[in-house]
Amino acid sequence: MKQKLLYVLVLAAILLSACGGGGGGEGTTLRFGWIGKPDTLNPAYAFLTESYTVFDLVYSTMVTEAADGSYMGMLAKDWSVSNDGLTWTYHLKDGIKWHNGEAFTADQMAWAINAIMKDPDGWAASANYTGGFAEVTAPDDKTVVIVTEYPIANMDYRVSFLYAVYPPDFKGFTTSEDLQNFTNFAAIGTGPFKINTFDKDTGVLLLGAFADYMDGAPKIDGIVFQTFDNTDAMIQALKVGDIDVVNEVPASAFETVKGYEGVTATAINGRYFNELIINSADPNLDPAPTGNPALADPAVRLAIAHSINKQDIVEVVAQGLGTPGDSIVPPTLGGGFWHSPNIQEIPFDIAEANRVLDEAGYALGSDGVRAKDDLRLEFRLQFPSDSAVYPRIADMMAGWFNQAGMKATPEAVDPDALVAATTPAGDYDLVLWGWGPDPDPDFILSVMTTEQFVEGGWSDSGYHNPDYDQMYLDQQQIVDKAERQKVIWTMQEMVFNDRPYIVLYYEKMLQAYRSDRFTGFIESPLGIESAQSLLNVTAVK
Repeated sequence: MKQKLLYVLVLAAILLSACGGGGGGEGTTLRFGWIGKPDTLNPAYAFLTESYTVFDLVYSTMVTEAADGSYMGMLAKDWSVSNDGLTWTYHLKDGIKWHNGEAFTADQMAWAINAIMKDPDGWAASANYTGGFAEVTAPDDKTVVIVTEYPIANMDYRVSFLYAVYPPDFKGFTTSEDLQNFTNFAAIGTGPFKINTFDKDTGVLLLGAFADYMDGAPKIDGIVFQTFDNTDAMIQALKVGDIDVVNEVPASAFETVKGYEGVTATAINGRYFNELIINSADPNLDPAPTGNPALADPAVRLAIAHSINKQDIVEVVAQGLGTPGDSIVPPTLGGGFWHSPNIQEIPFDIAEANRVLDEAGYALGSDGVRAKDDLRLEFRLQFPSDSAVYPRIADMMAGWFNQAGMKATPEAVDPDALVAATTPAGDYDLVLWGWGPDPDPDFILSVMTTEQFVEGGWSDSGYHNPDYDQMYLDQQQIVDKAERQKVIWTMQEMVFNDRPYIVLYYEKMLQAYRSDRFTGFIESPLGIESAQSLLNVTAVK
């Protein structure tokens, strides 16, 4: 009861202060509703999408992705690469300031990148982007130079995820663990919005417009991010005008939301996909993973794949607003260039699933559950508790699996606890979750590398394949786009056949906003919550 009262008082204070005007001069605050909340505001060790939504508003990078998929300067006004492809030179814009008013200098950007390179364990969430970097220097206050060990095929993309963090906030940590435990709730950046308050318990986050932003102040005073307990309450809040934006409209509510007066709803082919994670962690790890050993059997994985009706999931759960999935590289990346056309989908076929398990020696028991020796096909089927769709998918899967003699017990788990259980503990059997991949396939491919399970922290499957690991390193160095494509196609096919993930479907990005109150949102795969979009938003007069 006390927590709820505090939340009401904090939100009321936020809204009252917003009405008084601020950095943007419009005297308005955009109220944003979502179900989740950031796991941390520390980019060294953040894993949830909500955290990165905030980072993109609070922090800046030298280069950023534009709405059309190209790259444009953010901190950098221009950049170039040497003839041998090894030296990248970035010239910074004039007048860049930190949120505390201090001038931003090139050596601070160099420090931020070097910090990742020196402590990749501590900066687990960012280390992948500096792979192949040899040296980062600042020859003067306006120039950053990055020297690489080999030509890097996707440098613009890499740099677009290297945030300029405020050095004094991050210099005092003596161990990787201390760095990772830093909450950074009062983060100082150079982005268009600055953090005013964040309550981790309630999820209420207030961002204020930064009046001295290098490209001009936002046209709104700030943003309130409000976490809801359920999607019904969130959608009702949008309808009655208590919030202005929902960046993840449930598919089941989309048609209804489209009919709300004063609301604009959009459906865009995005990058997000949902998958079934199958515990693939090495059983020889210490401590040993707790996944059911039967999941290591390719026949069991194949039977699971035959027991999933992806089209039904799209029609029932996604209300047709999506497409059945196959690869971890969505068709939207690079306009379809990176998505392998060679993958042959496993058809939904319960009879075939039973045949595969019969042939593999898993006999049906009197309780309806198959077993071979001491291996029973009985699994935990877990999913994050803040999801509105996974409970329905889990129930559907449990029914299909049962028809094949496999028992799955659905269980909702707190997202933070689920992250801890999957990476690197391997303390699960099957998990439903999803990814919003980066614009380049490099990141989502990295999620399947052995290093990201053992050290990096991104791998939630525990997949380990030396051939895949080598191909991942190879594709980073292949500058020829067509040759890189061949390797990336092969990697996708390998993951599909080994099945650490079974990709269920690619979502359409369903978003809605109060167009009777705000205008100027940029509708693109970046989302209407992107920095470019929110910099363009103005209040309706």
